[in-house]
Amino acid sequence: MANHVRQQIREAIAVALTGLTTTADRVYQSRLLPLQDDELPALVISTNTEKIDPLSVNFNPVLERSLVVVVAVVVKATSNIDDVLDGSIKEVEQVLNSSIEANTLNGLVKDIVLTDIDIEMNAISEKPIGQALLSFTASYYTQASMPDVSI
Repeated sequence: MANHVRQQIREAIAVALTGLTTTADRVYQSRLLPLQDDELPALVISTNTEKIDPLSVNFNPVLERSLVVVVAVVVKATSNIDDVLDGSIKEVEQVLNSSIEANTLNGLVKDIVLTDIDIEMNAISEKPIGQALLSFTASYYTQASMPDVSI
């Protein structure tokens, strides 16, 4: 049995974003531990919120799903932090919108759309960081009884 489509989406995005100029292979999924200096800059991908609407009221309906995927760009605070964040944001946007295959994660979703960018600077820790939170909405469908298969 395959993993839940939420997990498949998160994994597909991580694969697509691995190897970018700014973050290289420092791409993490649902990471809870603090990032160390040698792990920055990095991308942290999480699937937080999902809105689900049944398309009918019959047994085992098709579910229309809208999953919010957050790609956090995390960088060390430097004098050019805005430039580093903007460069990494550009790379993420370009990859996820570079082709139909990228925009549908090879058919896993109907589309994935950037809906919000939030920039945060954190100087309260020992090592100040900046992060950009890119929120994408991934739209996909499943049968109610088959959350591991995108239709």
